[in-house]
Amino acid sequence: MKPLELDRLLRGRPRFSVETPKMVIARTLWDYGEDALAERALVMSEEERAKINKISAWYEMPEYPLPMAGQRITHGHVAAFAAVTLFEGEVRPLARTRRRPAKNCPAVFVR
Repeated sequence: MKPLELDRLLRGRPRFSVETPKMVIARTLWDYGEDALAERALVMSEEERAKINKISAWYEMPEYPLPMAGQRITHGHVAAFAAVTLFEGEVRPLARTRRRPAKNCPAVFVR
């Protein structure tokens, strides 16, 4: 499968949807070292959250070519990749492939 353009991703995936709360998106961004985007996610609109969910539906496909190798892609990775795609216009590797230790999480991201 080839990567889809952002406008196609935003049309949603037929017969499949994803629902991720705003705080979970922000926390997963922090988990994978995307601090500035995590802060942005805390104040994103519901429209932006809905767009991230549409992108996530595509990224949940095991054959979708996400820029990560050597590790199983989790739902957290998918949410973080989708947010990066929306906020930056295209998907790119995350700052970290493994989560940061939860004990270091700032209180603002605690669910």
